[in-house]
Amino acid sequence: MKIWIDLGDLAPYQRDIARMVNLFYEEDEAVFADGEDVLLHIQLSLEEMSADHADTRAVLHDRRSGAHLESTFRKPLDPQAAEELRRKGIKPALLRVLHDVLEQATGDHQPWGILSGVRPMKLLHNMREQGMSFPAITERLRSEYLISDSRIELLLEIFGAQAAALPDLYEIDKEVSIYIGIPFCPTHCAYCTFPAYSMEDKATYAPSFLDALERECAAIGSFLQEAGIPVTSVYLGGGTPTSLQAPELERVFKTLQDHIPGRRLWREFSVEAGRPDTITPERVEVMRRYGVNRISVNPQTFKAQTLKVIGRGHTPDIVDKRFRLVQEAGFENINMDMILGLPGETIQDVAHTRARIEALGPDSVTVHTLQFKRTATVSKERDMYAIPETPAVRQMMRETQEWARGLGYRPYYAYRSKDILGNLENIGYARPGKESVYNIAIMEERQTIIGLGGGASTKLYGKDGFLDHIYNAKEPKAYVDSVDRITEKKLAALTKLFLPNTVEPRSV
Repeated sequence: MKIWIDLGDLAPYQRDIARMVNLFYEEDEAVFADGEDVLLHIQLSLEEMSADHADTRAVLHDRRSGAHLESTFRKPLDPQAAEELRRKGIKPALLRVLHDVLEQATGDHQPWGILSGVRPMKLLHNMREQGMSFPAITERLRSEYLISDSRIELLLEIFGAQAAALPDLYEIDKEVSIYIGIPFCPTHCAYCTFPAYSMEDKATYAPSFLDALERECAAIGSFLQEAGIPVTSVYLGGGTPTSLQAPELERVFKTLQDHIPGRRLWREFSVEAGRPDTITPERVEVMRRYGVNRISVNPQTFKAQTLKVIGRGHTPDIVDKRFRLVQEAGFENINMDMILGLPGETIQDVAHTRARIEALGPDSVTVHTLQFKRTATVSKERDMYAIPETPAVRQMMRETQEWARGLGYRPYYAYRSKDILGNLENIGYARPGKESVYNIAIMEERQTIIGLGGGASTKLYGKDGFLDHIYNAKEPKAYVDSVDRITEKKLAALTKLFLPNTVEPRSV
């Protein structure tokens, strides 16, 4: 079926409006002109735009039944705000009336209403900083953004968990966290878009990569030391950091110990050992010796057939064995990841994965929903995979939330994407006191994250919000060749942010 969306002079909002329509009509095509096979006609208009409000209107006409649905909405605007900021209020007002008529037509409601942003918690934090009470926030999220009661409850629960885990969240802009990207992996998973070059690449580039990483850490660490900037947390991701052999992994840890200041004051030192097949006694011993206190062992699913389909290099039994190896080594915070909506999986398969995770008893569980990222294999070859339908995935999420809470886990962060299955979310659950400090800091965008290593992104934040991104090259050789130049760029940006009165930035 084709759905004609008549925008008039509202063409700048075409992408967001088409996305909203496709959330309700997943199998149908949104078009922007009348023609053959058009069975639904949706007309959107900005009826009035004044200094203090915007009036929007949506009309949906079903050419099959003759049904005629209509919605209007008046969005208050701040008359003191700049024209550009006031005009930004048009998009949510349009989406508000569009959601109304689509809900009337289908009987469906999007759990996140009109929100499409990656970080829904930022909305709540901003409202709290403006002095709004929780009842006022709840009403605004419900009436203006159309967020469902279950998701509002989730956001409020996360707020409480974050306040307990990181009470100085609004002040940590004076500190930084460090992300180390290790861009190697045993195999490339079908859903993944992170830097993950093969083990053959690792064998070729590991020595020069580690040399370059050490230079980068030394330069950035020297700046932090001289500027007196504390480090909140350090996180090794990738790829899979434990793709490195134990001596290589030890070299990374020694580099961090030697160059990144305040080792004993880091609140968290985390390693994403996401591939269980890379966890060995030798690597575990190195991680313990250098003080890693949080580690992720990620099954994603305990269905053997799915693991083969998505390109994981382990079996369910390996997950159990490697988890126990890490547990017996005495790590104080062990996380496990699972993914809802994997190809061919049923509600019963997800229940099986939950039961296997429950038997192991990790300290935290991160529940992902499958995302169709542009460069992932599962996106480029979507027709080749049996992806669960939206109602089933939403039931998987409901049952998983009930399961997590029933075991004493509580949600402490959430993030979304525009390409996420079922218009759902990813949620980090943890037992009280086991929340990841790094995850909260990066998700709520409250401090600068310095990215070091292959494919790492440096995200610069100030009191007024996001400032800039600086990207390291993903491919190992490109990283080695460009690291000194990119490090100079980082040092200049960090100097401007933290030492604005300095005339000359540091050099590598």
